Amino acid sequence: MRACRLLLILTGGTIGTAVSETGKRTLLQMGDGQEPLILKRLREARPELSIRAEIRTPYQVLSEHMTLSHWEQLLDCLREEDLQSYDVVAITHGSDTLAYTAAFLDEALYRCPVPVFLVASQRPPEDPESNATENFLATMDVAMRRSPETDASAAGSVYITYKNSDGVMYLHRGRELRQCEPGSDDFFSTGMIALEKEGNRYRSDTGGVQVRNTSWKVPEIRLRPNVLKIHPYVGIRYENFSLEGIRAVLHTLYHSSTAPKELTAFAERCKNVGVTLYILPCDPENYNYETTQELLEAGARPVHGMTEESAYARLLLGMEI
Repeated sequence: MRACRLLLILTGGTIGTAVSETGKRTLLQMGDGQEPLILKRLREARPELSIRAEIRTPYQVLSEHMTLSHWEQLLDCLREEDLQSYDVVAITHGSDTLAYTAAFLDEALYRCPVPVFLVASQRPPEDPESNATENFLATMDVAMRRSPETDASAAGSVYITYKNSDGVMYLHRGRELRQCEPGSDDFFSTGMIALEKEGNRYRSDTGGVQVRNTSWKVPEIRLRPNVLKIHPYVGIRYENFSLEGIRAVLHTLYHSSTAPKELTAFAERCKNVGVTLYILPCDPENYNYETTQELLEAGARPVHGMTEESAYARLLLGMEI
C-alpha cells in the first residue's frame, strides 16, 4: 500500500455544496477534520493508497463572492503549513472565478516543490451527473505520478484537472486556464492535455506533474488592488471610467488587436495622470491596423502571450507584464 500525504483545503464553491430539500444549492459548513464526500469516494476508489489527509477550511464561499482578501487568507493558510511534508495539495474551488484564482496561485506559488491542484465541479458532488469525484480522482492520479525533479526553467506548480461535457478529462496549467464561456461548464487552456484512462485511473504521456526538489517557502505577499479591467464594446463611453485611486488599467482588445478609436484619448488621459494602461492581446511585432499603432504611440503597453486572467493576477501582485 502506497502512502499519500494530502493537504486538502476547502474553500467552498459548487464542489462544496449540497442540494437542500427546496432544490437550492447550499454550502456545507465543513470544519477542519471533517471529511467531504469527494475524499470518502477517493478512499473507496483508490484502496491501494494509504491516505493521510489534513483538512483546512480558511473560508467557505461561493466563488462568485471571491475577493482579494480571500486570496490573502488562502496564502496565509498555505504559509502556516510545512508544504514539503505533503505529497499533494488540493484546494476545492468554485468554477465562476476558478481561472482567476488559478492564475493568481500559479504566480504566487512559483517554484513550489509540491504540486498544488485546484479542484472544481459543475454540480454538487452528490449529483449523479457531477464531475466532482472524477476531477478529484484525476488530480490524485496525476499528482502521485509526478517526477522528483524537473528542469529549472520550468515555471509554475498549480494545475487543474477537469472533465468537460465532451467526456474528456483535461489537465491545465494554472496560468493558462481561461474562464468558462457564459452558459458553459467547460474549461479550456492553451496547453491543455487530454488525460487517457486505463481502467478507472487517469494517466498522461507527460509522466505526471513535474516539480522541483528544493527548499521553498510561501512568499510574504500582500496584494496591490485598484487595477481597473475594461472590455471593449460597441458604444463604450470612456468618460464613465474614473481613474481616481486607480494605479493600472488592463484593457482587452478585439481579436485583431484593435479597440474603439476613443481608447486613444483614454490612453492619453491615463498617461497624463500617471496610470499605466496595458492592452491585450497585442503583439507589437504583429499587428495590421493603424489604430493599434496609435494606442502604442499614446503610451499604452502591449501584453502578449498570456491570458487576461494571468495578466490581471500579475498586476495585483505588483509584477511587470
